[in-house]
Amino acid sequence: MSDIVEISLNTNIGRVPPHLKVSIADTTIFNGNLDKAITLKHETELSKRLVINIEKSGKTKKVADSKEPQEVIVEKITLNGLSLHPDKFGTFYQKDNSYSKDKTLQGSMLMLNGSWLFDVPIFRQDFISDLDQIQKIVFTDTRIACFGDSFTSGMFLENNQTWPHYLGATNYARIGYVKNRPWYAEIPGTCISSIVGRAKAYLKDYKCDNMVIVLPHPCRLQVKNKDGSIQVLMPGRTPEVEKKFKNVSRDIVMFGEGSLILAGYAGTLKNNLKEISQMTKLFVSSWVRETYESLPIINKNNFTILPFYELSDEFELASDNAHPGPEHNRIFANQIRPIIGG
Repeated sequence: MSDIVEISLNTNIGRVPPHLKVSIADTTIFNGNLDKAITLKHETELSKRLVINIEKSGKTKKVADSKEPQEVIVEKITLNGLSLHPDKFGTFYQKDNSYSKDKTLQGSMLMLNGSWLFDVPIFRQDFISDLDQIQKIVFTDTRIACFGDSFTSGMFLENNQTWPHYLGATNYARIGYVKNRPWYAEIPGTCISSIVGRAKAYLKDYKCDNMVIVLPHPCRLQVKNKDGSIQVLMPGRTPEVEKKFKNVSRDIVMFGEGSLILAGYAGTLKNNLKEISQMTKLFVSSWVRETYESLPIINKNNFTILPFYELSDEFELASDNAHPGPEHNRIFANQIRPIIGG
């Protein structure tokens, strides 16, 4: 699958424009004088990292003596429509200047001559259903099917305190046992890839009029063991998994912006949600702001974006003091019911 990289450059220059050479990996996408703001778009197939290099020159002694600015600002870099935060992860190696010593500057401002480097990991996901590996859930056809993580299962709550129950469930599944026919399926401590993978697996054999998916943070990732089995890596919560996947864990910590992590698998997520939307009416939300704000970019008219799941301080939490309480769930169900038509 191709990735789309966009680089937006702004300028603050006097009479003499700088010369820029912009490269992605080994491919030069711009080479010339930059006299105005510009957005460069490049379609490619990235592997494990996105490496962008910008060589800036033109700040001669004459320009320096004129006291006129010759600045380039890397205003925005997006991968598949999602921000990669160049101000946080860019490095400018200032060199070959008349009055300034060589030095290294963090950020997205290129004021003098030098080389700007942007090197970030690409996080990929396969969207594999892990239901058979974790627990056997007996599915059935239903009016509304709900998929999510512990916010959907209602960790530390009674069955009748979950938002799917408040939405109108009469038959439903809970972690640990199955009561009658399952109305929704979820496994605590899971990730976007697993949730969507399960939803697709359900639709291979069963039908629902509507499907609601509530997504967690993008930094939770499916990882594959040497034997092919799937686990979920959740930073700070899965020490044994993190120990086995040290490089991935390190990259999540170092480049922990939600949009950057999601950008690498946004295209695959969009395609999976599109497939689901062709089989049922799809509704999507999240309880994580970074995930929720990415939904319009991923959507492309394939699903309805529900209101944000708000974990308001106004209401009491579950007994672990971390998960939502009954009132949070009741309010969310009341907000989304008119939209779904339940």
